[in-house]
Amino acid sequence: MPAQAARKVRPLSEHVYDRISNDIVNGVVAPGAPLVQEQIAEEYGVSRTPVRDALTRLVHEGLATLEPGAGYFATALTRSEVEEVYEVRKALEVMAIRQGGAKYSDLELARLELLIAEGSASTDAEELFTATRAFHLSLAATSPNSFLLKTLQTVWDNPVQRLISRSYPLDQGKLDRVADAHRKIVAAARAGDLEALIPLLDLCHVKDQ
Repeated sequence: MPAQAARKVRPLSEHVYDRISNDIVNGVVAPGAPLVQEQIAEEYGVSRTPVRDALTRLVHEGLATLEPGAGYFATALTRSEVEEVYEVRKALEVMAIRQGGAKYSDLELARLELLIAEGSASTDAEELFTATRAFHLSLAATSPNSFLLKTLQTVWDNPVQRLISRSYPLDQGKLDRVADAHRKIVAAARAGDLEALIPLLDLCHVKDQ
């Protein structure tokens, strides 16, 4: 069988999901905007079935809501919903860091410093999110619990995380706040001071910095 034929073909609904989710995260679709199956199907040149499947997945992942009798809508996150995401993410991160005992090698500390520099040089919210995600996952990576680390990564990779990050304006003040918080964390990590490091994580879980 030719190699190309052997490749797994992605379902059409996944392509539709990718496009709608990116539009929601990037602000092309405004928070609270209706997601009308017929209109999306016509715009994308597909039937309603893959659109319905994509919308169902979006609801499951928190990027859309389904209101009986009214239809689907792009998620408009409330303050309490944002705090719930941070609460879960922080709890997992704290657990992982405690398991690792704040013991970081010179190479691991150098990577954290590099990620701070990358975040400071960000020119848009997506770049800052990518650097911030990598920083926090690297910080937690000393945990020996692989299932915990995979769960934490799943939380970070939920599209709602990107939606939250893009909901706050990116300016020099934000870049400075993120970098300052991360530098303080690295200083505690370098000192191997677990009890000083843990409270500093709160700096990263307040209004997306």
